[in-house]
Amino acid sequence: MKNIYIGLLVFILSVAWVWSDSSIEPLEEGQVFFPKQGLTLQVELAKTKKQRALGLMYRPSLALNKGMLFEFEQEAIQRVWMKSTLIQLDIIFLSEQKEIVSIIKNLQPCSQKECGVYSSKRKAKYMLEINAGMIMNNGIRIGQKVSF
Repeated sequence: MKNIYIGLLVFILSVAWVWSDSSIEPLEEGQVFFPKQGLTLQVELAKTKKQRALGLMYRPSLALNKGMLFEFEQEAIQRVWMKSTLIQLDIIFLSEQKEIVSIIKNLQPCSQKECGVYSSKRKAKYMLEINAGMIMNNGIRIGQKVSF
């Protein structure tokens, strides 16, 4: 339990750091391809701490077949929260080898002061945020590989 609080504190401090700096870096764009489904998603790439901390916060919508791919410095248990996120999301965690290692479906927006923190079940190097329902509607499963 202590590790969760420490992780949450680090995350909150990261978000505060982003908000204190008015210069937000532009996001690169790319694609994530799911071979089994023949599905290609257009994604924004969140590679820096600032970009990851802001993520999809404050956006009123996310277009169909769009998403955000987060790249972390190292493979580890990754955490996400829905603070100030206005849209429902599905989350896909990917290993360094781009294999789906964990999935969280239908996360709800959170506008409260305190929001839940959700973690990958296994170590991940990448996290993909997409519209809620895409995992179920496309039959995306743990163990599948993607390319980007």
